Amino acid sequence: MADSRKYITSEELKNHNKPGDLWISIQGKVYDVSNWVKEHPGGDFPLLNLAGQDVTDAFVAFHPATAWQYLDKFFKGFYLNDYSASEVSKDYRRLVSDFTKMGLFEKKGHVCLFTMCLMAMLFSLSVYGILCCQSLLAHLISGGLMGCLWIQSGWIGHDSGHYQVMSTRGFNRFAQVLTGNCLAGISIAWWKWNHNAHHIACNSLEYDPDLQHMPFFAVAYLWSSL
Repeated sequence: MADSRKYITSEELKNHNKPGDLWISIQGKVYDVSNWVKEHPGGDFPLLNLAGQDVTDAFVAFHPATAWQYLDKFFKGFYLNDYSASEVSKDYRRLVSDFTKMGLFEKKGHVCLFTMCLMAMLFSLSVYGILCCQSLLAHLISGGLMGCLWIQSGWIGHDSGHYQVMSTRGFNRFAQVLTGNCLAGISIAWWKWNHNAHHIACNSLEYDPDLQHMPFFAVAYLWSSL
């Protein structure tokens, strides 16, 4: 039976990389996200940066498994006739699949809850050391404990912004607001949008939000640029 599919090449896909004409490929199927760019929860920068390309690995990395069911409404009816995945990509996708089957992405909350309890203990010890002790050493130790608290707070905000680290979305949101908005003093929603887009378009002058705050302030993540 003859193949009734319609095909385009990767070179043809690259032509659809402008606002109002944004196509992407996921596992060789071509999707038109021109209108979706305004509603995309991750903002427009990731789609603008990746338009005209195969984005399978990025889609797998930044979306839950439930997101796959919504792709069909963007399907253009075209397939890439020269679609292929590198050995690295195949290994990565296989690893994600194996971890999913093992349930490793579903067992959340215990480490984060333990860390938050540790933060509460550090906060209590810091306040006690400042208010109830006159020793300079006690005050210095209290300051060090408060610094450790903020470091742990930042990492919980970071991890919960990348992925649901608590057992429910509500608890995850609580962890984000507590560690980001309350303890770090920044909007966790703003940070999450910026940081995830940063990982998609790392150090791109046009699309990396972390490079768009100049000359007011600069945000740098050395390890994600290596």
